[in-house]
Amino acid sequence: MQKNQFRGLFGCFSHHVRMDDGWQLRLDILKRDAEQKILAPLRMHGWKAAVDREVKPGEYIVMSAERGGKRLTFALLYSSATDNKVYQALQAEVDLIMFNGAPYHLQSFTQGITAPVRPADEFPVILVQWNRETSEGKFAPDEEAVATLDEGEEGDDHRVLLSETPIEAVWLRLRQFHSVRLAQGMIEGRAVRAGVPLSSEVLKDKAEGVAFALRNATDYFTASQTRNVSQRILNLYYGSMAFVFAEMLAAPMGPVTLAEIEDVTKKGHGLYTIDGATTDLQDIIVGAKRSGFMPYWMQFLGKDTAWLPKDAAKVSEQVHARPEGSWATLEELFARIPEIADLYIDIFKSPAGWLLPSHDTSANPGGFSSRQHERPTRTYAVLTDMSGRMTRNDVAAFPGPISEIKKLESKGRARRFRAAIDHAGLDVWWNALQVHRSPLGRTALIKPIFLNVNEYRALCFTVLYALSIVVRYRPSVWRRVQEGDLDHMRALIEAFLAVVERVLPEQFLLSVTDSRIYVKQPGSLF
Repeated sequence: MQKNQFRGLFGCFSHHVRMDDGWQLRLDILKRDAEQKILAPLRMHGWKAAVDREVKPGEYIVMSAERGGKRLTFALLYSSATDNKVYQALQAEVDLIMFNGAPYHLQSFTQGITAPVRPADEFPVILVQWNRETSEGKFAPDEEAVATLDEGEEGDDHRVLLSETPIEAVWLRLRQFHSVRLAQGMIEGRAVRAGVPLSSEVLKDKAEGVAFALRNATDYFTASQTRNVSQRILNLYYGSMAFVFAEMLAAPMGPVTLAEIEDVTKKGHGLYTIDGATTDLQDIIVGAKRSGFMPYWMQFLGKDTAWLPKDAAKVSEQVHARPEGSWATLEELFARIPEIADLYIDIFKSPAGWLLPSHDTSANPGGFSSRQHERPTRTYAVLTDMSGRMTRNDVAAFPGPISEIKKLESKGRARRFRAAIDHAGLDVWWNALQVHRSPLGRTALIKPIFLNVNEYRALCFTVLYALSIVVRYRPSVWRRVQEGDLDHMRALIEAFLAVVERVLPEQFLLSVTDSRIYVKQPGSLF
């Protein structure tokens, strides 16, 4: 760049700096504090409050609020050290003058001022007095409902179940829907929330189906607790299938009767297994096809199934010609279960199929913009691979608005990656990701199965299906697991079954009722 061009640019910049007296920056600070300290508390208590105007000479903003027929006007000064003439002009217009920050020679600047002058930090005390003056006996003014939720926060009702043994609280709520009457009330409530009218006959049919399916699920899961590992696998698989029946029947737009779902199961499970590279358990291939129970459930979950192959592969060579994502080995499925990660890492050498997401404090600028309601649309997160075996390409294979993937320095076995998460229109970044939150303490972003199936309960159902096939039809393989050279897999399977018994009932309670339920021990923080 030539010198005269540089001088021209520098001159323009210098002129811009001289013309900018800092008012816009101070106004932004003033508006931010007015919103946080004054306007938001007013609205929370039912006042209609807003900024009336912004005044540069004297650097202040004028606001007003109304409740119960009473209207008040007030001003917020950038500093108490404001010219006395500004105070004089304001006291003729407003009921209260406030200032930001600490008082500085206040008596000198407010000489002759009779209007009340208070620090903005004292507004909570003032608000209590204003509320008292506008109340009607024991009641606040009967105005529109007051919003108390943060932007983007869900407003539907939720329940917190407190129990020393949370799984017992989950089963107690599931067993209440063994009653057709209570099941019908739950389904009717879902239909009303969804705006889907259901006739009394449809409600009755759905309720009977849900009650019967949940009774079956309860019987299977309860029986699994007193049986050997082979029987546990079979009981948990069929119990999970009964839970899926209840999930679909409880949905307002789902099937109406059990018979509808039973007709689908006559076409098979919609899954198949074949031997992989070896006859070892972990190499068994699990695939999905276009007809049968699994694709029917996938369609209910809003997944596209038209891309799935029409029939099952017969040998592993055929599988590799199938669409990517339509199959996985049992090892790859176990890799996606965060709760058994320690055993998985000890047994296998391949990468895990999940990542631990956390906020990257060092990479994100602090706080929100001072402009009202503006929130970030891109946030940087740390994605941790506890197996320590993933590459950047492995991380890139996870779904969601993830970009700018960069490997970070890590201590110990785990590998850490920084990634940008885009979340425009969402209040927080993790809502842009389909994150699994486990009652056993794992929060994980899990690689989907069958291309687009992210639901954790569907993952567990698929693993249970594969194990049930081995138990029933592959005794030579299963015997090696029980008492032979594959006995290390038995330890992994038993750990997985314990996870299923704890996690799936809670997940299906949420999906059947379509409600937010938090199950906690008394005194727990989470």
